[in-house]
Amino acid sequence: KSSRALRRNGPPDQFQNNIIMRYLVSVAIAAAASVVVVGGAAYYYLRKKIRGSVRSLKVDETPVRQGHLKLYHSFPFRSSRCAWLVNELHVEDYVEVVSVNIHGAEAKELMEYRDVHPHGTLPALELEDGKVILESSAICLYLAEAFLDSNDDSLLPEPQYLADYFNMICYSACTVDAILEPLYIQLTHTPEEKRNQSLIDTNMRKFSISCNVISTLLNDRLYVCGSKFTAADCVVGYNVWWASAIHNGELLKEFPVLVQYLERLKERPAFKECMKKKASEPSETTEASETAQSTESSQ
Repeated sequence: KSSRALRRNGPPDQFQNNIIMRYLVSVAIAAAASVVVVGGAAYYYLRKKIRGSVRSLKVDETPVRQGHLKLYHSFPFRSSRCAWLVNELHVEDYVEVVSVNIHGAEAKELMEYRDVHPHGTLPALELEDGKVILESSAICLYLAEAFLDSNDDSLLPEPQYLADYFNMICYSACTVDAILEPLYIQLTHTPEEKRNQSLIDTNMRKFSISCNVISTLLNDRLYVCGSKFTAADCVVGYNVWWASAIHNGELLKEFPVLVQYLERLKERPAFKECMKKKASEPSETTEASETAQSTESSQ
């Protein structure tokens, strides 16, 4: 028996070392598990505190004061994404939507607005502490987090769709916006004889790729994040709506998945409320849209 134990455990010194090593490994595993648990708890605590910094706006209580935040907006600019989200969240009592007429503004008014947005473009979200968020995608991300409440159906995604949520918001605001803007200017506001066909062709190729990317995602889904409408749909959906407003909807003719997606969005009450000026007639133009090329470059 002693020889078998010796073969199994080694000499006494080695046996003692084995015990020590096993003990140290156990301690290390326990410490790692503690770090994970404590780190996870800290993450959720800090996330809750961050949300709480803005959720003195709690929507399940009687409003303490209105106009807690200010969203500077003009239809049909990209601030429409944010105004639409405000309606979807039902937080109009907490987010004052300030109409800004950049094109018709007097020099003094425009200079005053530049105190809010250095570029004088839209949108801008002014927080209670005076900080300003300048990008439509960042505003949508912020609002979706700020007005999250456990008693409400939030516009954040389920965990399995988190990657798609962030990816499509950033992809739409960074890549697709940059493709649509020159197409909008060239095909909607530039006389045919003055159009830059090379620029149009280049961006049409890029647009086709982006449509395939979004169509592939939406092919078996109602919305960007599965069957649940989220803030990502206000960002991506605005792009699809914008494309439908260019060249009498010709850009979407080869992409039925996007057309069907847009039809679903149009049925939403918040969409109808925020986009009603153009929801039924996407090719119609307004005074604001006629000079959009000079004001949306930094949105």
